[in-house]
Amino acid sequence: MKIFSFPARLFLGGLLFTGLLRAEVTLGSGFDYSSGDYGLPVSTEITTIPFSVSYVVNRTTWELSLPYLRIDGPGEVVPGIGRLAGRVLLLKSAKQGLGDLTLGATHQFAVPADQPWAWAAGAEVKLGTASAEKSLGTGKDDFAAHVDVYYTAGSFTPFLTLSHRWLGNPPGSSLRNHFFGTAGIQWACSDRITLGALVDWADKNSVGGTTSVSYSISISRTFGPDWQAQLYGVVGRSDNTPDHGGGLSLSRRF
Repeated sequence: MKIFSFPARLFLGGLLFTGLLRAEVTLGSGFDYSSGDYGLPVSTEITTIPFSVSYVVNRTTWELSLPYLRIDGPGEVVPGIGRLAGRVLLLKSAKQGLGDLTLGATHQFAVPADQPWAWAAGAEVKLGTASAEKSLGTGKDDFAAHVDVYYTAGSFTPFLTLSHRWLGNPPGSSLRNHFFGTAGIQWACSDRITLGALVDWADKNSVGGTTSVSYSISISRTFGPDWQAQLYGVVGRSDNTPDHGGGLSLSRRF
């Protein structure tokens, strides 16, 4: 996964797929919930209310993202990281507050008009603004870079993303830099409705950790020229991902 939370990535991905070329501002928010045991005897539930602002000009999308988080769990699971050894309490407690501030930019590179493929590249900086004491973040800054490739075949758009993340390592942890990626497809089944399916994979992000795999499906609908809503569900298949989750995102262009 990229540094952005899942709803923020869907929101940004939706902007890329529309191929917006004029300057505009988009505001986004929503609701996200996930639950999983992450290999622990006690489950962790994470509720996220994301806030995103993007600015698109000349095929470049600039975005700022800041979520509000509530975590009910034993204290070892950190959003965007998974298990962070050395913090487990084995008794569930609720912590909440602002998450990490993330700044990102993605540029779509021009290709000949008669070509069905396109590609983009970008980077994100996650500032460690979330409380490490509450396990809302690591307290360290992270950096990631990614390359995205798209192929348009009628109403279907398969895509592939390859990324690398450099993690800040808080005291007592063994986090490591790692590769991660996403493969998926979007189907514009009507003028207003688009269906999507994603597979996220990530190499282990800590010494002794495990690789992670999760699967997502989504449905988005536009309302007029400016509003878009998206409903999605996620299923994880490793100890470093939630067992299940889902949410709703809403965005408005200006």
